[in-house]
Amino acid sequence: MIERSNSTPEGFYGSRLTQHLGMDGDCLWRIRRNGQLALAVTRLTCSRFIRERSAPVPAEAAFSILHQLGDLERHSCWLAGRPQYSGAFSAGSVSVIDLRDSPQFEFKGPIDAIQYYVPQKALDEFAHEHRAKPVSTLKWHRDQRDPFLSTLSNILLSAVEQDRATNQLFVDQIGLSLIAHFAQSYGGLRVSEGGSNGGLAPWQERRAKEIMQSRLASQLTIANIAAECRLTPSHFARAFRRSTGIAPHEYLLRLRIEEAKRLMLSTELALIDIALICGFGDQSYFTRMFSRNVGESPGAWRRTRSAG
Repeated sequence: MIERSNSTPEGFYGSRLTQHLGMDGDCLWRIRRNGQLALAVTRLTCSRFIRERSAPVPAEAAFSILHQLGDLERHSCWLAGRPQYSGAFSAGSVSVIDLRDSPQFEFKGPIDAIQYYVPQKALDEFAHEHRAKPVSTLKWHRDQRDPFLSTLSNILLSAVEQDRATNQLFVDQIGLSLIAHFAQSYGGLRVSEGGSNGGLAPWQERRAKEIMQSRLASQLTIANIAAECRLTPSHFARAFRRSTGIAPHEYLLRLRIEEAKRLMLSTELALIDIALICGFGDQSYFTRMFSRNVGESPGAWRRTRSAG
């Protein structure tokens, strides 16, 4: 479940974050799982060049992950009053702070960034669902970029700029991908391969379908999805077919066709645009795949239903 944030924040994100740092910004989304906050996404901007060192943030069991969208001249941090780092942060870089350490911040230069707020409870729940050891902390090297997070941030911002109502499921899938990414890549969470019947474990099937649903327009490969499920490509392909009855590429094609149908009925987008949005690459390939699976061309299918 995802929701637009219009109420009082529950943690160090949204208006509480922007007011504490003296910046502009807005909570783009809050994502809940099982009734609890799992992830909050805040856009931070500020054109002022100099900002004073902030007061300590009251300790809470959560993590603040700051992803720089633009270059930042200097970002300094203190934990429990002790200096931790100070230096330039280029676009695409990431800083991870454990909010239990009462951090203080100082920024120099204009800032444009996204903050991902991750409660410890959300990580505990994620680990429990996957029968993995709890994630005790999140870490990331400040001089190492995270291309996967950059991709998801760009997709998230694009989705938010469009119609929120029609993109809720899409953004929710991104949120689930972010939680999994933080737990595994930043927290070292490892899950065992499951599926005594030779198929995917429930979490693996769920994860594979989430990836395909949320990344229709990307150039997905079996290796991409298999890696997220902690399987080899060949093992994943066999297990996915055993669990779902169809091959991964067939499942992805069905998702793309259903999304194309939705766009043809709910928008006035040209077929070439729909083809690109749904990951077909070009209109001719879209027409071939749609006609082969639906029995008529996209144009004919759309005209028939528009006339009614």
